[in-house]
Amino acid sequence: MILDLVAVSPTRITAMPPESLPSLLATDPVVTLGVLTRMAAAVGAGGLASFPQLSPRIRLAAALALSAAALPAAVATGHEPQPWLMLLVGEAVIGLGLGLAVALAFAAASWAGGILGSVSGMSWADDFSGDQPTGEGGAARLAAWLAAAGFLAAGGHLVLIEGLVDSVQRLPIGSFLSAASRADLGDTVAFVSSAALSLALALALPAMTAVLSFHVAAALCLRSVRFVVGPGSLQAAASLVLLAAVVAGAGGWTEGFAAAVRPVLERSLFELGR
Repeated sequence: MILDLVAVSPTRITAMPPESLPSLLATDPVVTLGVLTRMAAAVGAGGLASFPQLSPRIRLAAALALSAAALPAAVATGHEPQPWLMLLVGEAVIGLGLGLAVALAFAAASWAGGILGSVSGMSWADDFSGDQPTGEGGAARLAAWLAAAGFLAAGGHLVLIEGLVDSVQRLPIGSFLSAASRADLGDTVAFVSSAALSLALALALPAMTAVLSFHVAAALCLRSVRFVVGPGSLQAAASLVLLAAVVAGAGGWTEGFAAAVRPVLERSLFELGR
């Protein structure tokens, strides 16, 4: 994470002498707390929230690293004069908004996996007994991990880091009271929500078409030929068709997701405050 921050903002990190970070912390404690609050909220509500397997230490380390990278720009930009408690609340809301935008973008893959889990019949057990486990969550998690792998391999995490670090310049500390800043934040969340839904449908469409085609073909066969299938056989076969479709289209779930979600994140993170 630290190496990625250096790669994204070399002038901000490498240009600082060793004693500059402690001096920055002492220069304006309110800005320091504001930056830390914003980054902690963004990390807590962002893409890392989609992967509960990650320990709190990783999330805390990510928030501290982002705060250290953003602090020089935040101190140079300054902050709007207001009570510190109101400032921290505003920064928490901004961080939650930024994190929600990132989480919605990543949730597109999970939504696509959930759609496929429902269409393939993995979650049909819920129609008969709500206490029975369902495979829909497994399909969603598989889709989320495939998309995350493609996103990281394409260097998309650098876009996230740069966007969050530079947010202290586009939305300075304490700017939440500005009506324009609140409007920009709301527009960003709304845009990412619609874009994520479109992306989820685009990701699920090829495999969903294969599964629906299988169901139609199976229905025609059952209508034409008299034979009785065993309980759960059609759902099992549909799951195999789904798995084959996902494997055949793995590039769309990895490279395709990274290529599609990167412009969404760039627009949502880099056009704030403009």
